[in-house]
Amino acid sequence: MNTEVVHELAVQMATVADRIRALETRLSTRLAATDWVGRDRERFDAQWQADHVRALREAAGALEDASRLAADNAREQDRASA
Repeated sequence: MNTEVVHELAVQMATVADRIRALETRLSTRLAATDWVGRDRERFDAQWQADHVRALREAAGALEDASRLAADNAREQDRASA
């Protein structure tokens, strides 16, 4: 195992997780500030919160978990090889 590459991958995964969270925040803020009223807006907002925000947060969390796992495995390999 090239642990340096795995460490870099872990950092990239964590960075993408942060970007996804930032994107969700920007989009939710933009939606909240949109001058759009009525039932269509209410339905869209409910679906946004229930489906899309949840999916983005789950994706970010999964990437964060994978990042930690990759980093942990690379550290274990580094210790075993020392």
